[in-house]
Amino acid sequence: MNTRSVDLFLSDEIQGILDDLAALLDVRVTFFSITGERLRRGKAMRNCEFCRLVQEDLGKLDCCLSLDQLKQSEAAEYHEVSLYRCHAGLYEGIAPICVHGKIAGFLMIGQFRLDEAKMPEWIDEVENEAQRDALHKAYAELPSFSQSKMDGILGLFKTLIDYIAVRELAVVQDGRLRQEIDRYIEKNATGTILLPEMAKKMRCSVSTISQFLRKNYQTNFKDLVIEYRLKLAERFWKAHPDASVAEAAYASGFSDQFYFSRVFRKRRGLPPGTFREKLRGQK
Repeated sequence: MNTRSVDLFLSDEIQGILDDLAALLDVRVTFFSITGERLRRGKAMRNCEFCRLVQEDLGKLDCCLSLDQLKQSEAAEYHEVSLYRCHAGLYEGIAPICVHGKIAGFLMIGQFRLDEAKMPEWIDEVENEAQRDALHKAYAELPSFSQSKMDGILGLFKTLIDYIAVRELAVVQDGRLRQEIDRYIEKNATGTILLPEMAKKMRCSVSTISQFLRKNYQTNFKDLVIEYRLKLAERFWKAHPDASVAEAAYASGFSDQFYFSRVFRKRRGLPPGTFREKLRGQK
C-alpha cells in the first residue's frame, strides 16, 4: 500500500458500539490495523462455526487470509466501502478508516449470507460425509439477510465509520494528540484544569484521552498535570530563590501548599524546602 498510515486507537466507546452491533445482527464486526492485525472484534466473538470448519478442518485458512489482505489493499486504494462474497460463499463488508486523510485501519463486518445465495458447489464435493453434513448444518445456522436489509446494514456500517473519523477516535503516530494535551496543560496549569473540559475543547472523549495516555505513556491526565506543576515550581524557585513554599505552590497551580509539599516529597524524594535550599547553595 502506498498510503501513509496512522496508528489506530480504539476507545471503550467504540468497543461498546461494536458489541451492540454484533449482538443485534449476530455478525462479526472487526477492527484491523493497517498491517492486517486484528485489533478488536465485537463481543470478542470467535469465528462462526462454518468458517472454523472451512479454515481448520478443510485447511483453507490461507485462502481466507489472502482474501482479507486483498480486500484491505483494495479498500485502501479506493477509499470506499465494499461488499464481497468469499470463496466459502459468505458475505463480508470492508471499509477503510481514514483520519485526516490517512488510512488508520479497516473495519470489517461479516460472516453472513443473503437470502437468495446458495451454498458453494464445492462443499457438496467434500468427500468426508460427516464434514459435509457439518458444513451444511453450520451454513444453515448463519444469519441471513434480504438485499434490502443488507443495504440498511451497510448504511449503518458507513455511519459508524464516519462517527469514528469525526470523533477522532484514532491517534496519529506523530504525537498530534499528545502535543495538544501538553499545550492545553501548559496554558492552563496555574488555574483550574479539568479533563472533561479539555476533551470538549479537543473534540474527543475523556475515555479516548485516558486510554491514549495509559497505552502510549503509561500515565494518566492527573499525573501529567502534577508533574508539569512541579516543574513550574522548580523553575519558579530558580528565578525566585527566596520565595516561600507557599508562594512556589500557588505560583505553580497548587491551591494547597501542604498537598504540594506531600506531592513534591513523594515525587522528588526530598521536601520542597530542602530542594529550595539546595538551589540557594548552587548560587
